[in-house]
Amino acid sequence: MNGFIEKMAFKYRDNAIAKFLVRPFYRMKVKQEEKTRRKLYHKNAYELLMQLKHTLDSNKIFFWLEFGTLLGAYREKDFIKHDLDLDIGLFFDNPKLVRDAFENGGFKLKKEFRVGNDGNLGFEETYFYKGVTVDVFYFHKSEDVMYCNTFSPFKDEYTDMSTFQVKQITVPFTGFSKLTFKNMEFNVPADIATHLKCHYGNDFMIPNANFDYRKEATNIHWYKREERVAKYKSYM
Repeated sequence: MNGFIEKMAFKYRDNAIAKFLVRPFYRMKVKQEEKTRRKLYHKNAYELLMQLKHTLDSNKIFFWLEFGTLLGAYREKDFIKHDLDLDIGLFFDNPKLVRDAFENGGFKLKKEFRVGNDGNLGFEETYFYKGVTVDVFYFHKSEDVMYCNTFSPFKDEYTDMSTFQVKQITVPFTGFSKLTFKNMEFNVPADIATHLKCHYGNDFMIPNANFDYRKEATNIHWYKREERVAKYKSYM
């Protein structure tokens, strides 16, 4: 039933009558799922963070805090109250080594987005641990910038959940420094303020549960279908 509601909500999102009939049920479903995820997140995020750090450090895999996790560590000195998962960045050097490390560390691969066979033009993974997910964003470095990709359904093509639009997110490369968070030391971008401003706008230090990256972020390039597409694969 849930899958049917979700499919109808996306398929007829621009139809006023269908939206009126289906959307309330879809929003109830999403709201309940987010409530459950948020509860598990705040219960297990610290343990996940410790296990994540141990797993990657013991395999000598360089990573840093990214997106919402970095914002929370810098601004709140805590996990963001309305957040649902952890975010980390890695350089696209050896994704297989990363996957092996996660799986040997007790994480389960939940899903991936990939452009092409090798993922060099776009790659993201999500792992699952004790009810909490960690999104792994693979970055490339080019001169004085670094960039990763995120993915979303193409407009008006919500019934095709296997092919996704590619978005390239670019930030200045300022090197890395250390930040103590939850009594652990993590790699973070050296100029955190500039990094977060690119992602969340000039007012990133003001908490905003209704933040819309499409309105605030200035560092996103949306690829057209004829330029680049990503394939989605679920493992759970």
